[in-house]
Amino acid sequence: MTTLSTSLILASGSFARRVLLEESGLTIQLRPVDIDEESLRQTCEAEGKSLGETALTLAEAKAVRSAASGKETDLIIAADQILDLDGEAFAKPKTLEEARNHLKRLRGRTHRLQTAVVLYRGTRKIWGNLAVPELTMRLFSDMFLEAYLEREGETLLGCVGAYRLEGPGVQLFSSICGDHDAVLGLQRLPLLEALRVENALLT
Repeated sequence: MTTLSTSLILASGSFARRVLLEESGLTIQLRPVDIDEESLRQTCEAEGKSLGETALTLAEAKAVRSAASGKETDLIIAADQILDLDGEAFAKPKTLEEARNHLKRLRGRTHRLQTAVVLYRGTRKIWGNLAVPELTMRLFSDMFLEAYLEREGETLLGCVGAYRLEGPGVQLFSSICGDHDAVLGLQRLPLLEALRVENALLT
């Protein structure tokens, strides 16, 4: 389904993002990158950027880093997601105890996922998109929380908010409003349209 004369690169090691793209019929190459996300977040905060603007900045930084090891003709997809609880950003938990504390704070409340996706051709940004789905956690019991942590284990340490919507984490929620793909970390429909504009997909 792709008609690429250049490589389509995903600047991420995210399993969920890779699956979303491959299920859409895209052929991609993985090129995960390492950036100092915490330092960049602090810089964005000092500059007065919103959490949405920060997510876009982080996605752009990943794309630029990925471009440094490729060709100027590469089409690079990069993304970032920040959990936003009333303006407070949540990072991925470092321990299961921290995951437990995150879930207790989110329980019974609504948070947003500032989900940024950008498309670069080499080092040049050609498109970007920010989606902000809202998710409300139900008032689950402590017994449920402990059973959930035991079942998911250290898998949660790779998840902002300590949940996976594509797994048992869906049971934590009472409502989800917005693009489900954006919840998973990459809004496909606007990205696919951007790729068509770039003649990377059949129109």
